Amino acid sequence: MKRWILVLLVVLGVALAAPLVPALSVTVAPRELVPAQAGFVAVGGAYPLNVSVTLDGEPLAVYWTGSGYLAPFAFDFEQPPGEHQIVISAANPATGERLEETETIRVVEYRYPEEYVALAFRLTPLLNPQLNLDELAQLDAIYALQTQPVHWGWPFAVPAPGSVVTSRFGGNRSYNSGVWSAYHTGTDFRLGVGGPVVATTSGRVAAAQMFEVRGKVVIIDHGYGVYSQYAHLSEVYVAPGQLVQRGQIIGLAGATGRTNGPHLHFEIIVNGIPVDPIRWLALYPGFIPPREIDPERDGDGEGSPGEGEVLPPPDPGAGS
Repeated sequence: MKRWILVLLVVLGVALAAPLVPALSVTVAPRELVPAQAGFVAVGGAYPLNVSVTLDGEPLAVYWTGSGYLAPFAFDFEQPPGEHQIVISAANPATGERLEETETIRVVEYRYPEEYVALAFRLTPLLNPQLNLDELAQLDAIYALQTQPVHWGWPFAVPAPGSVVTSRFGGNRSYNSGVWSAYHTGTDFRLGVGGPVVATTSGRVAAAQMFEVRGKVVIIDHGYGVYSQYAHLSEVYVAPGQLVQRGQIIGLAGATGRTNGPHLHFEIIVNGIPVDPIRWLALYPGFIPPREIDPERDGDGEGSPGEGEVLPPPDPGAGS
């Protein structure tokens, strides 16, 4: 009898001493998106796991973040409405636990507003289509690199603390009566020349240079195919390859490049696709969005006119 009691105590001791292995779990956010929006698949559990994720049959890059596995995804401006299937497979080789899930996400119908922008005559050379295409190709080459960061920096923060949004992401812009047309791929914040601009989260500086259209620019690589861009700066305080932390001042706002006045143009890029920065920041629970300009309360927004004066749509009947 004493022998069986001893065996039982040994077995219980081993069981109690064994580390608890967290169960496999999956989070997909958000479940409903608009065009030019990003999301992620997160897989939790022990390390290491064998994880694969596909979106409509195409594999997504999956990364270990230090606390789980992450697979970012993004849809571009031209994504039509409809449902998409995400298939997640995860296995713990140590315990044999397996997980297979199919999740459905939906892109809803959404049309970004048309905007007609008037730029000063001195800026019209910067509307040259080839010049704009060449600059976009430069940026695409930077964003093509997907890296594993030292630390994944959730949450992302507003890069102009205390400022207000003067121009939302996504406006379908026509410049100077159609000389150049493009979506507004960032969010503009009201900042005067010399206003501090901070890193949205930790990362490594991928570029700190002058572009013709965007002016002085800092681009930060946050890892996993996620980048942030800060444009029209007057001063740059960081250099390529430098590690930065959330809230670190990386430069000062200005009016360099194609802009009628000082402001910060802020972008988030996921898997090479510019996505709505505010929606990306809002993926973290508890995010408080920045205040936006209210014409009745804030006047006409002078002091941060952005790229140019936004005009009302042309009257189709004018001149007929």
